[in-house]
Amino acid sequence: MTELEALDRAELMTRLTRALPEIRSSYGLSLDDLERATGIGVRRLKAFEEGRQAPKWSEYLTIIFVLWSNESSRPILDEKGLFPMELKRAFSVNRNAHE
Repeated sequence: MTELEALDRAELMTRLTRALPEIRSSYGLSLDDLERATGIGVRRLKAFEEGRQAPKWSEYLTIIFVLWSNESSRPILDEKGLFPMELKRAFSVNRNAHE
């Protein structure tokens, strides 16, 4: 089993949906802003935040990549373990920081 296969995707997606309102608030992102950046509709994003729906893995990754592209939101992703090293390595994100 690879380290990517060992990731608990369901847990990561649950943690993201719980943290998303705080993350958005901290960085002044509205649901409309996040929709424009991710292409995920406002109703769906709101359903994630309210716990009525779980994101697909592709939606999780999209949100993480959008948030990671903003240097100021990177610390909260790391603090909450939302972008684990296994994913960073797999996608060669911030290559020099984890070699």
